[in-house]
Amino acid sequence: VENRDGSTGGHIRRTTTYVKLLAEELQKRGMYKGQLTQDYIENLTIAAPMHDVGKIAIPDAILQKPGRLTDEEFALIKKHPQFGFDLIRDLQIDSRIKRTALMHHERCDGSGYPSQLDSSLIDDFAMITAIADVYDAMTAARRYRAPLCPFAVISSFESEGFTKYNTKFLLLFLKKLATTYQSNRVMLNDSRFCNIVMLNPHELSRPIVRFDDGSILDLSTNREFFIKSVM
Repeated sequence: VENRDGSTGGHIRRTTTYVKLLAEELQKRGMYKGQLTQDYIENLTIAAPMHDVGKIAIPDAILQKPGRLTDEEFALIKKHPQFGFDLIRDLQIDSRIKRTALMHHERCDGSGYPSQLDSSLIDDFAMITAIADVYDAMTAARRYRAPLCPFAVISSFESEGFTKYNTKFLLLFLKKLATTYQSNRVMLNDSRFCNIVMLNPHELSRPIVRFDDGSILDLSTNREFFIKSVM
């Protein structure tokens, strides 16, 4: 895939990094009560880079198109999960890796593709990969738009993600991400610079910040302000 399109290759590498981050947190917190074996971790981190293998079957003119896709082109792109599954279905690899290729665009509320599966039918590997996949897709630069601020993406997940993704995985992922920005310098939507001093556990996209003059602002209670960019 990377030989075909460097942008997609970069996306796959970053998605895999986020999946590993979440897997480590799951293991550290003892979730699954012993089910999270080394075998589980190893297969999950193989499943992640394999999730977009079906894009090999997408024509270069679409895969590398500099602008937005037409409806017809996007309809073809949406077939890449099935293409990927078909490519690897006969390989002697863990079945969860195959299901990740097939299901990573499915959503818990049945709004995903290609099969509109609900939460009871979506493999955990696919759901973990889906969260990492979407986060990277939104925070990475696209040919037709600039990258979104990580806190804008966290806010988007908070507002609509809990119906689409496994809540256990999503909460853990967002908490881990937000923690990495603790003490980070950011710019608000009014162009003021400040530092994150404390996360709000119930609204991770709106932490408490401190300005250079020492004054404090809680973004969860002062909703006209929000983090526009991370320095």
